[in-house]
Amino acid sequence: MATISSDRILNDDLIVEILSWLPVTSLGRFRCVSKTWKFLISNTCFVKLHLERSSRNPQLLLMLIKEHEKQCFIASFFSVSSLIQNPVSTFRDSLDHSPNRRRILFGSCNGLLCTHDSVSTDESEEHWVNFWNPVTKISSRSSPSLRLSYDTGFPYHNNFEYNTDFLHRKNFGFGYDDRRDCYKVVIILFHTGQRRTSVWIYCMGDVCWRRTMINYSTFHSFDSNGHSLNGTVNWLGFSSEESRMKLRILSYDLHNDTCRYLSVPELLCKELSANSIGVLNGCLCFSHCGKTDFDVLVLKDVRDETSWTHLLSVSYKSLQIKEHNSNLRILCMSGDLLLLTYSKMGYRDFIVFNLKDNKVERIEGIFQLLLFNIFSFHYAPSLISPI
Repeated sequence: MATISSDRILNDDLIVEILSWLPVTSLGRFRCVSKTWKFLISNTCFVKLHLERSSRNPQLLLMLIKEHEKQCFIASFFSVSSLIQNPVSTFRDSLDHSPNRRRILFGSCNGLLCTHDSVSTDESEEHWVNFWNPVTKISSRSSPSLRLSYDTGFPYHNNFEYNTDFLHRKNFGFGYDDRRDCYKVVIILFHTGQRRTSVWIYCMGDVCWRRTMINYSTFHSFDSNGHSLNGTVNWLGFSSEESRMKLRILSYDLHNDTCRYLSVPELLCKELSANSIGVLNGCLCFSHCGKTDFDVLVLKDVRDETSWTHLLSVSYKSLQIKEHNSNLRILCMSGDLLLLTYSKMGYRDFIVFNLKDNKVERIEGIFQLLLFNIFSFHYAPSLISPI
């Protein structure tokens, strides 16, 4: 009996509509159905449509970094719903099948991950980045290197080992400039000896890095990895003004290559080390661990610092935590449910908190994570090519 090609039954628009809802792994197989399907799936417009729909149900990429061993991490992908429903089992089962990788991951954007490598000599250090799509398993070549000289103003002596992290404090960021359809890596470099800050940009596919700006302000970030959101990359830290430290968010705009400071509510700025930022449901999220309460605010428009709104203010007693814990942080949110995690004496617990009822639904643990710090990135599987 003769077979009828699927191309004759369905028109191209309907095929695109159906395929755009499928996972990337399935699309990889369906590219082999026919030349027509291969063309449709490889089309730039289809890739963007699929990403838009994949982004509606993002996954979470969790990264564990061993203290004092920044190059060693375990990265795992989770659906937000499965992680909230059963945090410990989902987390533990995935880690059992996740190999250690010798890469420093510092950003996730539109299904691409960005990693960083470096090498140091007596006179300088060199940095380069790679782009990787973990679903399609396609990785880019290394970028051109960015060479940084040790500009301390003092001669180098063989019997003295300089701390390069002190000479050059580096903040890394990775994001997408939708106006130029370009993926960008940002390195904000604070030159300690000269007390100045410069910004270097690398656009994926370019032949060199370029410096976009230089100024003489001082900014010390809490976390070297920036948070990408709506064409910006953001770091939480403090700036030095008239011998005073002021808590701020440094926001780099990928559209026009400019930096600006975003203020955070003064009420929550007293304890500098008890704060963190992240991305939660498409908003920049600011978390504060106070003496008795845990507060969370969201910035609805990352370019409008007046758009802060209070999401959560809850006591540690209500969270069933006996005492102040600055390791408390939000991992993800689904509907009215928040998944929080905190560590104490090398063990980690997960808390599922219901915003609607303002109460803890359940606590899961105890999960032993000795000497590990935990970080999270939002991840949307895509067909975006890193080359």
